[in-house]
Amino acid sequence: MLLVLGAGYVGAALADRALGAGEKIVLADNWYATRREQVAGLEERGAHVVTADIRVREDVEGLLAERPARVYLLAAQASRPLSEEDPDYTEETNVAGTRLVAETAAFAGTPVVFGSSLHVYGPGLRGEVGPEQPYGPQSDLAHLSKIYGEQVLAMHARRARFGLALLRLGIVYGPSPVEHERPESVTVVDAFRRRAAAGDPLEVHDPAAAVGVVHVDDVARILLDTVADGLTAENVAAETVTVGALAALAEGREPDGEAPLHYASPFTYRHSVREYLRG
Repeated sequence: MLLVLGAGYVGAALADRALGAGEKIVLADNWYATRREQVAGLEERGAHVVTADIRVREDVEGLLAERPARVYLLAAQASRPLSEEDPDYTEETNVAGTRLVAETAAFAGTPVVFGSSLHVYGPGLRGEVGPEQPYGPQSDLAHLSKIYGEQVLAMHARRARFGLALLRLGIVYGPSPVEHERPESVTVVDAFRRRAAAGDPLEVHDPAAAVGVVHVDDVARILLDTVADGLTAENVAAETVTVGALAALAEGREPDGEAPLHYASPFTYRHSVREYLRG
């Protein structure tokens, strides 16, 4: 049995792929950002959907008492604007909640796959950026908390010797069983695609800013294939592009120039952002 903490955009896509592979899935969420009815289709296909909050020790201990083969820690408040609107919830979930999962996984000896972010490296990078790149400066609580999450999980993994995979996700795009409509919860790729399709102008504040991007289907496949043996960290980014290039592709133009950096990643990818934005 696989335990997915966080039934949102990525967690639902992971559950969808896992069910298709014949896996038994427990999908847990507190329904802060996702509505329970959004995962009704997954539940009908066999996912065991439960209400639980990683900020509550009894909830986390109860879930791990079922001895899942792996825990996918995807429950997080990941939006920068929302982290500014509600810093308390962001810290309670991303900091205290992640620590509770780390402590409980250490006691149970359960491998953990953690959905981190490429933002841990900070801005202003150039050249090839691999997992050995040091952490960089942060500008919001949502991404700052990813550094804490990685470190507290790694600390407990070293002490208790449970498997831990830190997967630093790029900007995720594409269709998932759960999608959020609030503008602050929609990533730049999908936001540009929607606005361009509607004929609305695209707002590009920093066209030279480089971002790693990855289709949600590729993310789900990589997560499902990750065993979490030992302590590892990897980037999950199919491509590195500039925000200006994303806008050009969404508007049907050919982008100029290349990104000044490249996020190194060991995985294979089946989707490209060009095909998605031009499709």
